[in-house]
Formats: sequence, C-alpha cells, structure tokens
Amino acid sequence: MPVTYPPDAPPALKIAFTYDSRSEWLACGYSAEQCAEFDGDETIEGIAASLRKLGTVQMIGGLKALTVALATSKPDWDIVFNICEGFGSMGREAQVPALLEAWGIPFTFSDSATLGLCLDKAKTKMVLDHYGVPTAPFACVPPRNTWPEKGVSPISIIQNSPHSHALESFPLFVKPAAEGTGMGITQANKVTDYEQLTKVVEDLSRRYPTQTILIERFLQGREFTVGIIGTGAEARAVGVREMVFLKDNPTFLSDPTTAYIDMDPALLDLDVYGSDSKRAGSLNPQYVNLHLSSDPVAKGAAEVAVKAWTLLGCRDGGRVDIRHDTKNADAVPNFIEVNPLAGLTPGLSDFPQLAQANNIGYDQLISTIIDGAIKRSKSISVN
Repeated sequence: MPVTYPPDAPPALKIAFTYDSRSEWLACGYSAEQCAEFDGDETIEGIAASLRKLGTVQMIGGLKALTVALATSKPDWDIVFNICEGFGSMGREAQVPALLEAWGIPFTFSDSATLGLCLDKAKTKMVLDHYGVPTAPFACVPPRNTWPEKGVSPISIIQNSPHSHALESFPLFVKPAAEGTGMGITQANKVTDYEQLTKVVEDLSRRYPTQTILIERFLQGREFTVGIIGTGAEARAVGVREMVFLKDNPTFLSDPTTAYIDMDPALLDLDVYGSDSKRAGSLNPQYVNLHLSSDPVAKGAAEVAVKAWTLLGCRDGGRVDIRHDTKNADAVPNFIEVNPLAGLTPGLSDFPQLAQANNIGYDQLISTIIDGAIKRSKSISVN
C-alpha cells in the first residue's frame, strides 16, 4: 500500500538506501566472521520502514549495486541514507561515500576521509593525542606484512614510543587497529607480563597481517558509550550508557528480574568489552543508562566524546566509547574509539536505545539524521 502524506507535510523526499546485507554476502560464500559487521534483513527493513515515512525509498544495496545504478540511470535522489560497511580494505567504510562524493550526491553520516581515518584506531588516537583529547598512552606495532625478516620486538617498539614511560608497567592492552564488532578483542588481550604481550602481538599480527597492532596502557576504570547527534558545533550527546562489569560489582543487577543462572564462570571475571561480552545471552557487563542532565560522570564522558567527535569531523550521528583511566574519584575519561557508522537495529543497537532513553524515538532519530544531512548539502550547494 503506498504511503500517503498529510496536506501540510513537507515535500516527500526521494531517498536511496545503501547497505550491506549479511544474508546476501553469506549467500555468496563469505564466512560469518567476514560478514559480522554487515546488517541483517530485519535491521535493513526496520530502517527502510522509518525512511518510507519521509518519502519514497529506493533499495540499492552495496557498492557494486550503487555503481550499476549510477552508471545506468540518472538518479534524482534528494539524499542517500548510507550504512555500507564495505569490504576488503582498510578504507572499506569510505568506499560508498567516496563514490557518492565523486558524483556530487549528498548522503548521510561521515565523509570518506573521516571514515577512512576513524576505521584506523591507531591513526585516530594520533590525531586526538595531538589535540590533547585524553586517550590511553599507546605504541604501534606496524602491519606484519611490512616486517623485516627478523621480525619485530614489541618491547623495542614500546621503548621507542613517545609514550614509553607510561607503558613501562602492566597491565597493557593489545588490539587490532581496524576491526569492529569486538572482533579480535577478548579478555586475553589484557596482558600482565612481557611473555603474554609477545604472544598476543604474535597471534593478532598473524590473524590481521595488514593491520597495525595497538599496544595501550589498560584503562582500569568505568566504561561508557556515548550517543551523539549532529555535526560540528551542533553536535551534542543524546545519551550515556555505562557497561558495569560484574568483576567489580558482583551483586549488581540493572534488571532485578534477571539472574546469573548457568553463566560461564569465566564471564564473571571479565573487565574487557569485546567478543566475549557480546556473546548472545551474556549478562556481563550489565548496561545502565546514566542521567546526562544531572550525573557529573555522564557529563564528563559526554564532554570528551563530543570533543573527539567534532575534531574527527564526524557527522549526523553515531557513538564514541569512553573509559576512565582509574577507579579513583578523580578518574579521567579517556577516548577509546569512535563509531561514525553506528548500529541502527531498532530496539537493539546502543545508538537508538540511547536516543530512546532520552525521549528520541526511532523515527525521530532517523528523521533528525536525514534533516542534518540535507541541511548540510544545501549549505554546500549555496557556498
């Protein structure tokens, strides 16, 4: 049934929707891990249903489908709603935005340069470190495919890092620089001696040979994710969620109707938010939405998050992850990473849940993202 619009409604938009369908990639023979960041059919249809309330929606799909559409027709889209993750390269999230930029077609979320930067956690930290945004001291192990025959020494890399003094003591944390959805990150990435450090660097560099491996000082305090809407000076936090680890809070229950029945004992000892924590049904950590208007801890996390978001040039909406450096009262919120293409699964993903907890419904969130992108495109065309 076609959508009808009230007489006083603004003109219906012509929206193209670009996305990577997990089911389509799996059908092409790719593995579940290779498709982990792609969106499920329910997510894609949930977004499309919201977009249809704003106008007509052309379901495009991924990069190759977009290329065909551009080459074989003359699109008159007002905006492209882009959630494509891309495939294969360090610049994969930038592929669709770069193509749209070349054609001069406006789209939602960050541009190709920002997406290319933010996918690389090492380079992102370098930029924010330059601007004085708190982030864990770090050293960078170069991609394994660039190593000399004799290999590299993580200890030597730490010693030659500008942050060498801060990395002299354990625990440290090791992770690949360009993975998402918790891939490559488990409790084992937290290392407590040089033997563990060497082993984890070796393992991760073999698994991700084209990526920088980050060695960071482990941030031992509270962890948060901050939802952000807007661009530049108009960017604002719309919610702060804390991940409460049961290791430090063994009796904590955000939902008193839940219980830790049959939980793997190893999960109770987690203090790393990675693939272990994201396992279906895991109750560790617990998730708590903080009061942004009245909680000074939430305000502190949001301030660092919005500053990082703005400096990196992120647009329209997404998330920034923050963690305190210590468990002390004077703990400093540190930037962990940014997600400029945050998950948008209705009722499930952190970003829309954060918005909903602060009275921004799903349709309003999608509409706000679209409005911001169109406003930006009109400003660019005028200039």
